[in-house]
Amino acid sequence: DAAVLLLSHVDYRTGVLRDMAAVTELAHAHGALVVWDLCHSVGALPVELSRAGADFAVGCTYKYLNAGPGAPAFTYAARRHHAHARQPLSGWHGHARPFDFTEEYEPAAGVSRFLSGSQPLIAAAALEASLELWRRVDLGQVRAKSLALTDLFLELTAEAGLECATPVEHARRGSQVSLRHPDGYPMVQALIARGVVGDFRAPDILRFGFAPLYLRYVDVYDAATALVEVVASGEWRDPRFARRAQVT
Repeated sequence: DAAVLLLSHVDYRTGVLRDMAAVTELAHAHGALVVWDLCHSVGALPVELSRAGADFAVGCTYKYLNAGPGAPAFTYAARRHHAHARQPLSGWHGHARPFDFTEEYEPAAGVSRFLSGSQPLIAAAALEASLELWRRVDLGQVRAKSLALTDLFLELTAEAGLECATPVEHARRGSQVSLRHPDGYPMVQALIARGVVGDFRAPDILRFGFAPLYLRYVDVYDAATALVEVVASGEWRDPRFARRAQVT
C-alpha cells in the first residue's frame, strides 16, 4: 500500500517527461496522493497542475525560471487540501497570527500555512524581476522553441555515436538531452574547457539543458559541433579531464 507517490515531472537524468494527468489519475484510483517535483519542467514547458488533478508540487526557480543562484523554491497545494494539510517545517510566516506571539502554533488559512521562516529578500527580488518577464511570455512558444532546440542538438550530435537516453518523441521529452557513454565524465570536462557547460550524472550520462527563453540556435550549433569534435578527436582522453571534481 502507498499513501503518497512522489515523482519528477521531468526526470533529471534522462529528460523523460511523464504524463502528469494519467499518472495522477492512476495514483488516485489506488488511493494515493501525488507530489510532483517540477524542478526540470517549470519555465521549460506548460505545467497544468489543476487540470491534471495534482495534489501537491514543489519546484525551484533557479533553473529554467532564470532567477539565479540561491533563488527561492516553491510549494503548490491543491485548494482541496488547504484546510487540513500540515506543513512539517512550520514557521513564523505560516502562523495565523504571527504578531500575537502565542506559545501554541496555529497554521494560517489557505496556502499561507505552507510558509515557514523569514524569506530571503534579496533572492526574492531577483525572482520577482524574472517573474515579471515571464508574465509577458507565451509558454506555448517557449515549449515550441525548446523542442526545436533539442531537435537540432539531437540531429547535429548523431554523428558522435553516443547513445541517446532522452526520448525523441516530443510528448515524452523535457527541455534537456542526455547522452550515454562509459567515459562521459572526461567528455563533459573537455567540453567545459571549450566553454560548453554541460554536466555529468553517474554512471554514464552527459546532460545538456536548454533554456528556451534566451538560448539561441547558433549556441546549440556551436555546442553540438564542439561535442562532435571532442569525441572524434579523442581530446577527452587527456588525463586532466579524468580528475574527478566534487561538482560534476
